[in-house]
Formats: sequence, structure tokens, C-alpha cells
Amino acid sequence: MKKSLSIILIFCLISFITVNGCRKSTPVSDSDSNAAQTIQQTESNISKSLQDIVDRSTSWAPILQNFYGKEVPDFQVTDINGKTHKLSEYRGKNVMVVMWATWCQPCMQEVPHLNAIREIMAEDKLAMLAISNENIELVKKTAQSKNMKYNVIATQETLPPPFSNVRGIPTTFFIRPDGTLKLVTEGAAYLGEMKAIILAE
Repeated sequence: MKKSLSIILIFCLISFITVNGCRKSTPVSDSDSNAAQTIQQTESNISKSLQDIVDRSTSWAPILQNFYGKEVPDFQVTDINGKTHKLSEYRGKNVMVVMWATWCQPCMQEVPHLNAIREIMAEDKLAMLAISNENIELVKKTAQSKNMKYNVIATQETLPPPFSNVRGIPTTFFIRPDGTLKLVTEGAAYLGEMKAIILAE
């Protein structure tokens, strides 16, 4: 009986993580604790077409709404191949900054969709940075085994807010060509949703 109960509990936990993403144990900051108050702010900070995409989402939710429409701070990271990437160098392009980890199942489920968006949107239109805080060798091994076709970064450096405010993964920052933050999603997204968010006004 105890064994059966344990199996059921494990199955429920896996199902919860798959649907809701991988949560960090970091305490909720004051800026994130006002979730109820930011729902109306979300709707006022994003366009109707983008709001329609948010309303239809089932596997992710918008977060960090108080940063929407604001210019994101610059940062510099080095990818697993030794190439340096400075966020400000991608002005004039849409940018996706994806926070992920090798141990996160929803992150791994998102990889084929990230590969697909990389294939259908040219690099002069879309820049992609996938950032993990894990060991570089582990990240490199995973990137190779999953054939990740976008820029993969392993760094333990603390990025500036709002990038440092992530509580769960995968989390994706969608940044407009003018450098302002369009949307932040927590949870796995799919190809059609990614493309729709990027193209939405």
C-alpha cells in the first residue's frame, strides 16, 4: 500500500512540474509579491493582439509585468563556444533571452520549438540567447546531444534586473528591436506561440 502511494505521489509531482515548469526555491521578492495587482497592469502595458496570445496560453504565464515597455539593461555573456554576446549589440532585432537548465524537463521539451523558431526566423531578424547557471561542460554536453541551434550560455554571473528576478524556468524574455521589454513568459512555450509573440505589435 505504501509503495503504491509513493508511486502515485511521484507521478503527481512529475505531472505538476511538466505543466508548471521548474520552480526555484528563491524567496519571492517584494516586486513579485503583488501578482494580483499586476494583472490589470499587464493588460494596460501590452497590445490587444499580444493580450489575446496571453489569454490563450495554457502552459505558461506572463510575469514581471512592471518591467513591460521599459528599456532592458545591457549585459555581456560568453557562449559555450567562446563567443561574446552583448545584449545592446542586438538593437534593431527581436531578442529572446531564455533562462533554462539541463535538469528541467519543461526546458528540454521546449528545445525542439526553440530550434524550429531559429530555423524559420533569420538571425538578422531574431537573436536568441539561452542562459543556464550550470557548469559549462554539462551545458555544452546537453547542447550537443540536443542539437541546440541557437546561442547557448553557461554562466554563474548575476545578471541585472529583470533577468535576475526569475523564480522558475523556463522563463523567456521577449525584447523588441528598440530594446524595450515586450513580454516575459514563465513555463514552456511552443513554436506557434513564440512566433506569434515575436510578430505581435
